[in-house]
Amino acid sequence: MHSREHLIYRFGGFELDPFERRLLRAGEPISLTPKIFDTLVALVVQAGHVVSKDELLKLLWPRGYVDESNLTKHVWVIRRALGEGEEGSHFIETVPKLGYRFVAPVTVHRLPAPAAVPNASDEVAPIPPAPPSLVPSPPELSSPPETASAKDAGPVGRVKRRPSTLVLLLSGVGLAVVVVIGWRLTQKPAESPGSVRHSRTVALVGFSNLSHNAKDAWLAPALLEMLGVELNVADNLQVIPDELVRDASTDLAPPAAGGYAPDTLRRLRQRLDADYVVSGSYMVTGPSDDAPLRLDVALQDTRSGALLASVTNQSPTPGLILLVENTGARLRTTLGARSADSQTLSLMSNAQPPNVDVARRLGYALDALRHFDAARARDELLEAVADAPGYAPVYAYLAQAWSALGYRDKSLAAAEQALQHAANLPPEQRLQIEAIADTAHAEPGKAAEAWQALAQMKPSNVEYRLQAIDAQIAAGAISDARATLDELERLPEAGMDPRLELAAARVAASLDDPKGSEAHAENALRQAQMNDSAGLIAVAQLTLGGARNHLNKNEQARTGFMAAIAAYRSVRNPRGEAAARTDLAQALSSLNRNQEAREEYQRAMALDQSIGDLAGVAGVYRNECSLLWVAGDRDGAQDAAQHALQLARETADLSMQAWTLQALATLASDDAASDTALNEFREAAGVDRRAGHQTAWPLSNIADLQRMRGELDAARDTCAQAQTEAAPLTDPQFAIFSGFTCALIEMDRGEEDSARTGFQEVIRRVGTGGDNTYLDNSLMMLAQLDMDHGRWIEARARLEQARGGFAAAEERTGEANAQAILALCAQALGDAAARDQAEDRARKLRQSITLRQEIYVVDIALARLDGEIQADPTAVARLLALAADAEKRRWVGWALEARLAAWEILQERDAGAAHRLRDDIERAARRHGFGRIASLLQRADPIPPKSNR
Repeated sequence: MHSREHLIYRFGGFELDPFERRLLRAGEPISLTPKIFDTLVALVVQAGHVVSKDELLKLLWPRGYVDESNLTKHVWVIRRALGEGEEGSHFIETVPKLGYRFVAPVTVHRLPAPAAVPNASDEVAPIPPAPPSLVPSPPELSSPPETASAKDAGPVGRVKRRPSTLVLLLSGVGLAVVVVIGWRLTQKPAESPGSVRHSRTVALVGFSNLSHNAKDAWLAPALLEMLGVELNVADNLQVIPDELVRDASTDLAPPAAGGYAPDTLRRLRQRLDADYVVSGSYMVTGPSDDAPLRLDVALQDTRSGALLASVTNQSPTPGLILLVENTGARLRTTLGARSADSQTLSLMSNAQPPNVDVARRLGYALDALRHFDAARARDELLEAVADAPGYAPVYAYLAQAWSALGYRDKSLAAAEQALQHAANLPPEQRLQIEAIADTAHAEPGKAAEAWQALAQMKPSNVEYRLQAIDAQIAAGAISDARATLDELERLPEAGMDPRLELAAARVAASLDDPKGSEAHAENALRQAQMNDSAGLIAVAQLTLGGARNHLNKNEQARTGFMAAIAAYRSVRNPRGEAAARTDLAQALSSLNRNQEAREEYQRAMALDQSIGDLAGVAGVYRNECSLLWVAGDRDGAQDAAQHALQLARETADLSMQAWTLQALATLASDDAASDTALNEFREAAGVDRRAGHQTAWPLSNIADLQRMRGELDAARDTCAQAQTEAAPLTDPQFAIFSGFTCALIEMDRGEEDSARTGFQEVIRRVGTGGDNTYLDNSLMMLAQLDMDHGRWIEARARLEQARGGFAAAEERTGEANAQAILALCAQALGDAAARDQAEDRARKLRQSITLRQEIYVVDIALARLDGEIQADPTAVARLLALAADAEKRRWVGWALEARLAAWEILQERDAGAAHRLRDDIERAARRHGFGRIASLLQRADPIPPKSNR
């Protein structure tokens, strides 16, 4: 190897090596995606000088225009990685309107390339290759999957007096193409008499690159994967998945020659429940592709600390496959492993990479996935597919990479390819890939059957039962999930695994039992903390926060989510941190801290963008859309929805496309009940059907829009269809929304008894786990019906309750509507003080709301109050102008309401004009079927003038 030198930059306890593309803090690596790493290098190399935004944009995105916000988010991620704000540290200065300056002192060091080290050899006879665990280990320990529900599937439309709701749709079974196979991270309890562990656990802790050459870095992840294949062939050995080992060993120093010290082994045993630890190192001598490769492996007993085997093998690099087989054979012999049958062994070679080039691609891809760089992993895996188009495991990892980037269709296609090429794999590996493909196809029932078959094949395997539980929950087979959990708890191998408590928490959540979910999550957190398991601590905190959020323990939920963020950061998991920040934003919104919520959404988006997760970014835009709509910011909500739709189309995410189409249609209907808006709702329903989802929500939206257009017969039919589709769904939100919409239609038609029954049923359903928005709106509608009959005291009580609910949730449009109607009610009761207070609050809220259709009730009520209290001569003209505007926008109901208010004022001023207006109102009401308006006219003026007969 020839000698060369490269530059190392050191600053504030950090070491930046552009040549090796490595950032270290106190010797520990910090993960950055390629473009963010390049941004840091550009700033550090020119430390002390301003680097303009244009210069950075051209450097990082030379092929085209990229919005400046991407650069801003890159700098935010760098500041976060460097710990800006911790102990007053400061590294990057923003120079307004120019760019950025790296301000920390930087020293530059020149280092030569390391010298070559001689190889040694320990020859071991080759044996037949071994089976892998084909379930790919994802790059992070993500939060547990949840059953899709309306509550977390989209923005809640805040239905007011005449609602135009933002959509809330079922996103379908979540695509988890590459299933997380974890391991227990707990200290084993004392085994009771007769309790027999049927298998032993092995942790592959890592391999050091002694040559320190970046071109050989692929070997470490490749060796872990391939040796895992070799050890998993034994019936009585189970290899702990790599992502959990990384969480447990993040803060441990690399092992010395011969393995870890006894104290470190004890910590690994406590964290991983590992019986044995395998560690080692490798060295490639020379730059050529066939350079000599030496592999040193140590096998240790975690109980005694004894070194059971020290294996050294060497070969030219192209001989890697055979070298790994030899090493695996020696380890299995030492461990007394029971091998599989001869037929299974004959198929094992198909599970290992077919050659060293594919192994190299796979190693680079696995390294990229560990560093949350799915785009780099995808590129390597596509090259591997080209080199070995029949190698099934590489397709499974490619499915994972596409999924992490948000491309669900491509992920599904890769999973299907994995299944098609799995025929030459052993039965266990074929079943694993079948489960992956079933999950990708949103067939959780079939996936559950596959995991259960695997559990029968290997009864002591905890992982298969955990996967079966999640698949059963996704399929709605909750009783089966509980039975599987009971079986799992009886396994000696399960011990006091905190993941069992997390599974129990998910089962409880699927049964609408947030208290039970909270209790199980608390137990999981205690167990994970007892064993210092940072990865599971993060998951438990996230699960606990979610349960408390459902229990309206919002401050406790906030604290839990912040703890989850800290835990995910400690294990360098940006994907988990983004999920925790998204949940934190929702908790802050529940606490009416909307500005802080928006900031957290932006941080989550920056993290998702930093790892290339387009689906995650789209999800944040969706949440922002909901938040902005609730705050009355129509334009901001529309912008967020358009961004989400663009990303959904890029990634072929049908669920997100349906959601955003409904959101945009709702926003369009806030401008006019146009044919365009109606067609957009119908398009959303079609997308839902293509995705295999229910259409109760888009049908309810279509019915509501038909109602607004005065097509009440069609609206009634459509709403009945929506209720039929909502009836069998477990999430109550669908029945609540369709029921509320149908009740509004009955109210407009003048079917008062049916409408009251519908609103009361909505209130009852909300009490069992629905959105309080619909409870408050139903109270307003019932109050309106009370006011129609002059029952002012009953109406005021309902309105006060609704106003309080809207105010507590910081739903300004809803509160403005309730306050305006309260002012009318107080006026009828002769309570001037209450009237003025409610009117003033309604006017103040109205000033900041940009919504159009949902605020009509305020505008009509305020104009009517001006006409009745102050005898404002312009009040009637304002109401008629509102009616004309509503008619132009095809809001027939609002046009009638505005004219009705004008008529009530005119009766005291101009009888002739009032009679003419009454005639117009009645004709329009009867033509469109608005029976309630016609009835109100009859009650107020039972004997119309002769000219109207």
